[in-house]
Amino acid sequence: MKAMTDWETAIWQLHSLSMEMLSLAQSSEWQIVTEREEQRRILMDQLFANPPPAEWVSLFQDTIQTVLASDAQVQVLAHAEMDQLSDDIRMLKQRRRAVQAYEDL
Repeated sequence: MKAMTDWETAIWQLHSLSMEMLSLAQSSEWQIVTEREEQRRILMDQLFANPPPAEWVSLFQDTIQTVLASDAQVQVLAHAEMDQLSDDIRMLKQRRRAVQAYEDL
């Protein structure tokens, strides 16, 4: 990060990626969430490599709080999705056993 506007742009990009990830998670677009997480990780590595200039510290702190809050919501959605997938797998196994029992008759 060299110019001050680079910091501002990167911070807003971090905010935007996090909000997009939440929106995608709400739409169950998990593959795209994963792709955006990879992009965000690279950006965060760049942002955390050096402390931000004093004039961007407040915006950076606010954005980090937003990231943490949106990540918590994404985790809740991911756990709900995992629970649903687990239920679906359980139902498929039950159906398979029922079909097998019927075929064994």
